[in-house]
Amino acid sequence: MVDPPSPPDPGPAHPPVRPLRVVQVVRSDAFAGVERYVCQVANGLAARGHHLEVIGGDPQRMRAELDGAVAFIPAVTVLQAARALAGRHHTDIVHAHMTAAEAAAWLARPFQRAPVVATRHFPGPRGSGGLARSLTRITTRAVARDIAISRFVAEGVGGPTVLLYSAVADRPQAGLEAPTVVMLQRLTEEKRTEVGVRAWAASGLAAAGWRMVVAGSGDRLDSLTALAGELGVADSIEFAGQITDTDGLLARSSIFLATTPVEAFGFSVVEAMAHGLPVVAARGGAHPETVGDQGVLFDPGDASAAAEGLALLAGDPALRRRMGGELRQRQRRLFSMGAHLDGLERIYHEVIDGGAHG
Repeated sequence: MVDPPSPPDPGPAHPPVRPLRVVQVVRSDAFAGVERYVCQVANGLAARGHHLEVIGGDPQRMRAELDGAVAFIPAVTVLQAARALAGRHHTDIVHAHMTAAEAAAWLARPFQRAPVVATRHFPGPRGSGGLARSLTRITTRAVARDIAISRFVAEGVGGPTVLLYSAVADRPQAGLEAPTVVMLQRLTEEKRTEVGVRAWAASGLAAAGWRMVVAGSGDRLDSLTALAGELGVADSIEFAGQITDTDGLLARSSIFLATTPVEAFGFSVVEAMAHGLPVVAARGGAHPETVGDQGVLFDPGDASAAAEGLALLAGDPALRRRMGGELRQRQRRLFSMGAHLDGLERIYHEVIDGGAHG
């Protein structure tokens, strides 16, 4: 296992040469990893003295997560996002998240001439079909710089990118005493949550007084609930739905389980690392980059191996503390919000000063 490179030393802290007017746009009415990332970045940049506006995302959750200094504009459709962008005057840079937001930036070009950078949150080419991919060849002409959130994404997008690891804010160390395993992910097919339910049943931890909390929503909830019943562990699993206080949930847990086989970054995994939780994760996607050798990695889909990892950590409090502490230090060294914001500011200024307006 080769660790991802450490971020460059940003040197002594200092205020930006001049505050920037930044618009973050994600065409969405949802709130998942990308939207949570947008909120944290917007809050962090605003705290550094920049003027931030955010377009898109679930209105209730975005307003709750964004600081008062950050303006928020709802946008569910591409056209709504384009109109919102066109109305943002004196903007220095537009930061688009996902293909639909890039399309909105292109549509707004007659009225919004600020340069555009785009964060690539997922591997693979832009667009999900032939027509969509043809259109992206036009809409991406507005993009001056692509940013990849992990090496896994950078290697999968098929074009030049700047690698800037996604990040989370530092958090206090969790107590790791509560007999609770937590999963925090969408309940959809690609997340393979059923592997976690099977691993929980095979671990035998329910009989030892442990419980598992599965936080998230999606179209697999009914089938997962049925599976828990078939495996005889329904009473020890709580399907908590979409939660707002992820920090509180992680602080009250002792082990984090992640089953997604091709995670582009694993925002929730790194949040768990920030709280010092030991992590049991599928060995795929970006998990080897984020968790590295400090966590327990199992072959994707192997519920038995995941169960062994859970049982090992549940039965050894000293191991939980040691592994959790190592992962927390890894998060601070490689995936800290301060270093990430330094990188964004550097990219913004390079694009603006280079006159790369697409």
